[in-house]
Amino acid sequence: MDNYGKCKNCEYGEPQDSGWKWYCTYYKTLEDPDEVKDCRMYRSRGSGSSGCFLTTACCVYKGLPDDCHELQTMRNLRDKYIKEQSYGEELISNYYAEAPKIVEAINNSNRRDEILEKTYKKILSIVNLVEQGKKDEAVILYMMMLHKLSKISNYEG
Repeated sequence: MDNYGKCKNCEYGEPQDSGWKWYCTYYKTLEDPDEVKDCRMYRSRGSGSSGCFLTTACCVYKGLPDDCHELQTMRNLRDKYIKEQSYGEELISNYYAEAPKIVEAINNSNRRDEILEKTYKKILSIVNLVEQGKKDEAVILYMMMLHKLSKISNYEG
C-alpha cells in the first residue's frame, strides 16, 4: 500500500508542536509525514480496523491486508454479535482498555514473533468457530486468549 505522506490521516499519527513532525503511537517515533513510505501499520482515521488490536497485530505480522478474511470475521463477530449481547458493551469496553497494552507488550517482547504466531493460530481457531455458527464458543476462546496474553503485559510491559 502506498501511503506516502499520509501520517496526518493515520489513526496512529499525532501532531507535535512543531507542526511538521508527527508522533507515531504505534512505532513510538517522530516522523515527517512527507517522507514516510509504505508504512505497514497505516490505517486511515475511522477505518474499520479500529478496535481489532490483537487480530490486526497478528495479520500485520503475517503480511495480510486490512480487509483479510480473519479481520472481517472478527469485526463482524464484534459488531453484529457481541455488541448485541447483554454483556457486549462492557466486554468491548474492557477489551479497548486492555488490548493496546497487550499489543505494546507483545511488540516489546523478545518473544514477539513466537507470541504473534501462536496468537494468529488461535485466531484462526476462533474464526473457524464463528464459521461453524459457534459464536458463544468463539467469544469464550477469544476471552481466554486475551486473559493469557494479559499476563505478558503485566510481566513484560
